This record gives sequence, C-alpha cells and structure tokens, in this order.
Amino acid sequence: MKPILLRLILATASWLAFALAGTAMADETPRLPKGIHLPLAVHSSMRVLDISRFNETSGEASMTIETTERWKDPTQAFDPKTTGFARFDYVGAEAEAKLASIWTPATEIENRIGEPRSGSVALTMRADGTVTRIRRIDADFRVEVDMTTFPFDRQILTLSLVTPRHSADEVIFVMNDIDRELASVASELSANSWTARSLQFVMERFYGWNAKPFVRIKASTEIQRKWQHYVLPIFVPFAAVLSVSLFLLWAPARLSGDEASMTYSALLALAALGFTYESSFPGAISMNSPVAFMVSLGYFYLVVVLLISMLLTDASFPGRRRYPHLVEAIRDNIRFSVPASFLLICICSVLLSLL
Repeated sequence: MKPILLRLILATASWLAFALAGTAMADETPRLPKGIHLPLAVHSSMRVLDISRFNETSGEASMTIETTERWKDPTQAFDPKTTGFARFDYVGAEAEAKLASIWTPATEIENRIGEPRSGSVALTMRADGTVTRIRRIDADFRVEVDMTTFPFDRQILTLSLVTPRHSADEVIFVMNDIDRELASVASELSANSWTARSLQFVMERFYGWNAKPFVRIKASTEIQRKWQHYVLPIFVPFAAVLSVSLFLLWAPARLSGDEASMTYSALLALAALGFTYESSFPGAISMNSPVAFMVSLGYFYLVVVLLISMLLTDASFPGRRRYPHLVEAIRDNIRFSVPASFLLICICSVLLSLL
C-alpha cells in the first residue's frame, strides 16, 4: 500500500505544480482592459524612414520603419490634478518595463525575417487612459518582386501587421485622418537606385485558428527604379554587340570577310553580356523582363542576318542569272527592313511591359 500511496502523493504534487505554473504564465500575459466595449479599436500608422537595401533575386528588403499605435485603456487613466501632469512619457528601457505591466495589442509584422538589427520604443500615457506606443526598428523583410518591366519597373514593398493574440471580435485596427497624416515615406533613400513614390494602407480580414476572423494591415510602399542609371550600362553594350549585323548587311562583299566568324563572335559576346547583366543587375536575365527578351531575340536576329547574308552571296541564289538585279534589290531592302523590324520589336516589348 505504501508504494501506491507514494505514487498518488507524487502525482497530486505534480498536478498542483503544473496548475500553479499555468496560472503564473496566464498572469504574465495581460488580458484585455476591463470596462471597454469590444472590439477594442487600435489606431495604427506607419512611417518608412529608409530603405537601405533591396535584393530582387531573393525578394528581401532592408527597411527602417516606425509604427505608431494608439488605444484607450480605462484602467490606466489617472487624475491630472492629483499627479500634476496631463501625460507621462517613457523612453527606452523605462518604456519597455512599463509596457510589460500593461495590456498591449502585441502587433507583429508577419513577413519580417529574423530579429531586428536595432530598435527603440517610446510610450505616452494620457490622463484619459489613451496609450500611445511608438516603435522604430531596422530589419529585413520578405517582399514580392515583379521584374517584368525592368529597368522601368516599380516595386511594391508590403508589410503585413497583425495581432495574433486577439481575433477581430476583440481587437480591430482602424485609421482616421490623424493616423493618415502621421503616415509618410522618406523622400531620399539609402538605396540610391530607387525613388520612393507613395505609402498606402489596406485593411484585410482573414481566418486563423479555429476559423476565428482576424484583421491585418497591409502597408505598401511603392518605389520606382531610376532607369536613367541603366541606359548606358545595358543598352549601349547591347547595341554595340548587335552592330555586327549592320556591318554584315551594309559592308561590301570584299570587306565583309568571313561572316560566320563575325556572327559567332557576336553570339559569344552577347552570351557574355547576358552573364554580365545578371551579375551586375540581379534578376535582369533570370526573370521575365524586357532585357531578357531582347537578349534572347538578339541571338535569333544575328543568326537570321547571317543566313540572309550567306544566301545573298551564294552563287546558286534562285533567279540570280535570270534576274541579275534581284540580289541587289533584295539587299537594299533588307538593309533597312531587318534592323528596323528588330528595333521595333524591342521598343514594343518595352512599351507593352509599361502598360
């Protein structure tokens, strides 16, 4: 009987310890403020202070952002006549300690990668119970990339803010005119190849655990690539390589030499140029962009020019003996039509990508 009794005593002690630990953990997590009407409205705003890096191939952006959240907690109200202050401000470690003792929406950025490189927090508590939390972080974020219009592209860097602790029945995000005025994006970015255009917010409802509805904020920063920086390093070398086709079409037969050798050299130069584009401008060739299309079309164009040149110089060209001026008439036509057709297709591919 003693071993059985000892086992019962140990099991009861373990259960009590587990229950006490669970109660302690529950007490550590502040619950919703008392005396409020649900759902609790949390005013939210964001400022994009800087974008220091944007990697198109990996879909990562390094951003410095500042989020402002404001809600009303009646349990934190105080009498300004008694305290002598209408509000209390906390910064740094003092703000973090104060936040740990009160309820917060515990907002998270879903597409953040790892821990922030740096961060700071400030807290303001007013006499009527209004709590304002300002957080500034420098971190990496996972974003979507669309290279279909490179180098004339605009990218949308979207950050998704959500409070996983509370469903939409308990906490919702709202924005009014004051919150919109606080929202802004820096005019000058550390990523010097980009220019910030706008910052937009969208409220979205989704369903989480147990099919409960949640609300998230999608803050989208639109940035535009400075395409002027890419004209010389991209299009000038591309035109120089393909200028071999003009020599094949316009040079006299006695100067043209071995057309095949020149064309193969141009093809190799075009292949090397494609690797240079990809290493210098990640995503320019590996993704579906007008530059990738033009490089691919360039291979076909050079081969076509070589075949036309060889056909026109061949002694067995159809109709050469019966129509002696036919070859020159065709050559005079294709000297303009073939390069012009290639140039027109390239221009149209760029214009279509911009529509």
